Amino acid sequence: MINIPLFKQSCKANWIKWVAVTLSTCVMLGIIIIVLGNLGINDIRDSLKNVFVQADQESTLKENAVDSYELYFTSIDGYKTLSLTSSMLDTLTEEFDSQVDSLGATTDVNVRAQIISAIVDSTLQNPMLATMDKEMIGIFLTQYLTIYSNSELSGEEMPTKDVMMSRAYANTVFEVSYQTAITDGKSEQEAMNMATVSQMIASDAVGKYQLHYMDSDYNYNQDARNCVNTILSNQAIMTLPEGTTEEEKREYAITVKVLSNTAISTYQLWLNELVGQDDAKEQARFQAVQSISDQIPDKVAEALEELGEMDMYSLIIGSIFYRIAGLLLPMVFVIMTANGLLAGQVDSGSLAYVLSTPTKRRNVAITQLAYLLFSLFAMFALLTVTSTIAVWVAGGNNFSINYAEILLLNAGAYITMFAIAGFCFMCSAIFNSNKHSLSIGGGLTIFSLVCTILGLFGSNVIPSAMRIPAMDFFNYLSIITLFDATSILNGTINYLWKFGVLAAFGIITIIVGIFRFDKKDLPL
Repeated sequence: MINIPLFKQSCKANWIKWVAVTLSTCVMLGIIIIVLGNLGINDIRDSLKNVFVQADQESTLKENAVDSYELYFTSIDGYKTLSLTSSMLDTLTEEFDSQVDSLGATTDVNVRAQIISAIVDSTLQNPMLATMDKEMIGIFLTQYLTIYSNSELSGEEMPTKDVMMSRAYANTVFEVSYQTAITDGKSEQEAMNMATVSQMIASDAVGKYQLHYMDSDYNYNQDARNCVNTILSNQAIMTLPEGTTEEEKREYAITVKVLSNTAISTYQLWLNELVGQDDAKEQARFQAVQSISDQIPDKVAEALEELGEMDMYSLIIGSIFYRIAGLLLPMVFVIMTANGLLAGQVDSGSLAYVLSTPTKRRNVAITQLAYLLFSLFAMFALLTVTSTIAVWVAGGNNFSINYAEILLLNAGAYITMFAIAGFCFMCSAIFNSNKHSLSIGGGLTIFSLVCTILGLFGSNVIPSAMRIPAMDFFNYLSIITLFDATSILNGTINYLWKFGVLAAFGIITIIVGIFRFDKKDLPL
């Protein structure tokens, strides 16, 4: 089937082109992979992403600072409200002692809890409490009587009424905060952390109030700041990974305090500027906690976020090199070689000497096709070896594109060139004129590459800030679109059926070319 002397003749006639194209493509790919690997181009992307992640974290911390600052004063207001029930507390403790004594001075904690529950339920029916938050009051009274009961059981000196009220209120805030967080969908650990912070703030706020409630001109602002800063910095330090040095912890605590102070100062400033407005607190809070992403237009923020998620290695190596730059020189080789193997020899008359020997046309076509496909296979085999070595030099499996993906990219590039080679071979077999073969085979091949370049600007691999959706139309005009490098690098299998279409196209055009060359009239 294959004419060995003709095969050798084709090798001899085209080896310089093959070597030039193969070496150029291999060197180009090797340099791209190694240079990108050493540049750490994804580090730039990660840095951009980290900027927004850090900004969001700072915004969250500022939100916590403002919320905690407001909670400080809310705690004082809530305590003032609940302290109106303090006149009942002496009566309730007397009733509790009476019921405990009637049961024989019981030390059973469960029995005492039942007594407390019954007393609180009965107290909540008091008309004096009708306009108050009965759930909050119920928790507060239960906590107070529980503290009283536990102190009585411990045999230690009974705390003062103010101390028990302060503890009871802090516990009440903890329970309410925990239940609210769970209702809002927070995890148990998140709810526990939020409730603990609320409890500590409430305890500090009530303690300061009990100390200074008689001082009508006392300013709680600085106490509120100090409380919030201390609690938030301590909580933040607890989230640091193991192995963090004491110096790093101190630096982080300072950073948290600075951000907290900044948020609170901004909040206070805007409150003063917006005094008298109904939504003053909402506006002041927004100004105090906004991050970078809040200060830029939504479209710009989305574009920058997309840039932060983009894999630059996949874009440059997968989409730009393998589907465009890496196919350009092999295309030139295929166009020139396929044209010269049949149409060029018919046009020059040199094929007459070959066919004057006992060599059938079909054997000539198959031999020339064998050389074309073999030379392409050898070219991409060397390209595969080069790219694999380059990936190893650039970082092996730590590189964004691993060995399996680089092999699939080379396989996809070869199948794409197989389809193009089949089309150019068919044109060379159909036309007797060199210029016609070049015009149709080469022209449509280059047109396909140009469409791929234009379509790249409309494809999803380009960030939306630079993407021109209308340009995606060109992707439907190019056979190279079936080389789905994005699917390969994303780990999906969509590329398989597209590879099948490319292979089928190549086989069909080859068969058509062989049969057409075998049957057509030759001007010999």
